[in-house]
Amino acid sequence: MFVNLWRTAPFLRLLLPFAAGITAGMYYPLIPWECMIVCALVWVVPSFFSIQKRFAWRHYRGAAVLALVCCLGMTLACTYDVKRHSSWLGHHIKDSMYYVAVLKEPPVKKRRSWKAEVEVVLAHERKWKAVRGRVLLYFRDTPQLGYGSRLMFRGEPQRIRSSGNPGAFDYARYCSYRNIYHQAFLSDSAWRKLPGNGGNLSGHWLSAARQYALNTLKKYIPGKEEYGVAQALLIGYRDELDADIVQAYTNTGVVHIIAISGLHLGLIYVSLLQLLKWLPRRRWADLLKAFVLIAVLWGFSLLTGASASVLRSAVMFTTIALGQFVIARHSNIYNTLAAAAFVLLCYNPFFLVDAGFQLSFLAVAGIVICYQPLYDLWMIRWKWPDNLWQMVAVSLAAQAFTWPVCLFYFRQFPNYFLLANVVAVPLSTVLLYGEIVLMAIAEMPVVAAFAGKGLEYGIFAMNSVIRWVDSIPGAVVSGIRMNMTGMFLLYGFTVACLAALLLKKKGALWWALGWMAAFTGLGAWQRIQWRQQQRLVIYNLPKQTAVEYIAGRGSFRVGDSAGLEHPQLSISQPELGVKKIIMACSLHWQQDSGHTRKHITLTGNNGRRTHDLPDNGSFHLSYIRGGCLVSLGNKRLLVLTGNLQHAPPLSKKIKINYILLSHTPKVDISRLQEFFTYDMLIFDASCSAFQIRKWKNACNELPLRCFSVPEQGAFVVNL
Repeated sequence: MFVNLWRTAPFLRLLLPFAAGITAGMYYPLIPWECMIVCALVWVVPSFFSIQKRFAWRHYRGAAVLALVCCLGMTLACTYDVKRHSSWLGHHIKDSMYYVAVLKEPPVKKRRSWKAEVEVVLAHERKWKAVRGRVLLYFRDTPQLGYGSRLMFRGEPQRIRSSGNPGAFDYARYCSYRNIYHQAFLSDSAWRKLPGNGGNLSGHWLSAARQYALNTLKKYIPGKEEYGVAQALLIGYRDELDADIVQAYTNTGVVHIIAISGLHLGLIYVSLLQLLKWLPRRRWADLLKAFVLIAVLWGFSLLTGASASVLRSAVMFTTIALGQFVIARHSNIYNTLAAAAFVLLCYNPFFLVDAGFQLSFLAVAGIVICYQPLYDLWMIRWKWPDNLWQMVAVSLAAQAFTWPVCLFYFRQFPNYFLLANVVAVPLSTVLLYGEIVLMAIAEMPVVAAFAGKGLEYGIFAMNSVIRWVDSIPGAVVSGIRMNMTGMFLLYGFTVACLAALLLKKKGALWWALGWMAAFTGLGAWQRIQWRQQQRLVIYNLPKQTAVEYIAGRGSFRVGDSAGLEHPQLSISQPELGVKKIIMACSLHWQQDSGHTRKHITLTGNNGRRTHDLPDNGSFHLSYIRGGCLVSLGNKRLLVLTGNLQHAPPLSKKIKINYILLSHTPKVDISRLQEFFTYDMLIFDASCSAFQIRKWKNACNELPLRCFSVPEQGAFVVNL
């Protein structure tokens, strides 16, 4: 199967160095002109040599081409980053400037605001100047804006920052891969709509088609949950999906159904081929087939938002259609897959780190390599059982190369993905075809109403089955900790197992055993490190306080009730044994005099409760004026929430390592030294932004070391 693969798939030979160059360009953003010149000379100069010398230099010329492709990938990654351009918005931002922007998409309703992505084209300080850069705008009330709308706003766009919480999703990095670095929150008085329109004709057509599809679905599928799934299934619109149903689809391994993927384009491609069968086998008919196939596929891809997985399918099917109907040649599937990846990375090099891009190509590669050998393991005579076995074989083949990266990204594994896929994939296929028919008959209200009711019942049935599978005990293994090294070790194990099974290489089993031993050793080493760890984490949770002390396999958390129940706290180390101590809003703590430091009695708005503490002396709490003193091993943290502005100074200062200001206490920074001897001030996300700026200015004047959690991310320190 793999004979001469390296020779018959030239794009595969180019893709590997190209991807390596893009990766290098992300971490070292420079253009290697010298290297490219040397590689070009090594490739060009031997062309003037004799035949014998050219033959002797063939390997050097091949290496030069691969190195040149690597340098081109590095250059592309460097130039794609908008920050390297002199006109980038971030180089010109100042306070109270005016900006003119064009909406790239209609505003989307969020929980407390409306969000829109805009392209800033002009900025004004003393005069108007052309700039470039995308910004996320958040509106307080419903904005009467659409695709291409022009608006002017004033203010200072803020850099998008990640929470910095251990294990949390890095939202700032995700936005940077889309060349978005700033956001702005606008009141009604901070912006005005301008006349004119900055969009293009195709964008307006796609926006209108998308809105027509959404309105039609909402009209004939009134159920809120069913309507949300219908939108996602047809055009990939996920903003109105119910959070519980999304989690159920994720837990059962069928979330790809409600995320437009190659499955949808594959169904459309096969359907179009069947519909165009009546055309005669003539040259003009083949050209017409290719045109219709490519036009419909790319129109649907753009309509659904052109995600990485959809673009992969569009490029692949375009290549197949051109080869089959235009040049009358069937291409190598491995070369086609590599060519699709190469073209998409040329269009957007940051697709390389996109999870959808990676999963899409890995799933197709698994199907191409593993499906037929898996299917051949069991030959079934009867049609329906054979169709069922085909779906099982496809699902297993798709998981062959995706399961390590799924563990790395999502930290969970759906144990019943086969059961869920066997039910959901055929049912979603029928529903997708039904929605396409609904779009075609939407102008016939009576017929469309019956079709919509049938689709609503079908989606309800699919959701019910997915929820049932999700409710089965052991449906998902969650809390899996996986780093990139472990992921690559699992890929080594997977490749070795496939080599043993598909190529009948018995020696590969020893390689598989070695990879798994290395993976097991890495896990054992990590667990030893976890048992020895001592770490303080002050989480970045808006308007909430959460402090965690991690000691070995145990964890002690102090904070307000909302902060301690926040899902971010369960991401960092889900296997820890956790003891939660809830601070009341007034933060009054008292020690029981009969059992000093053995348990703590909390008195506050939610009553009086007693919590046992460990006897190892590593974690203690005590009440002091205005806050709570936490002893963490050999370090001490003071959580201040009270009023210290008018308190008399202490006769003997208290030695503290860290002082945490929480819930905007009334504190004079310059007077803290009258009470405490400390190393650093920390401001958490429960404090107001205005007060944090005042405190930071005071610290800079004194000077004092300070750390702002909302601006710098979660405070994490090893003790």
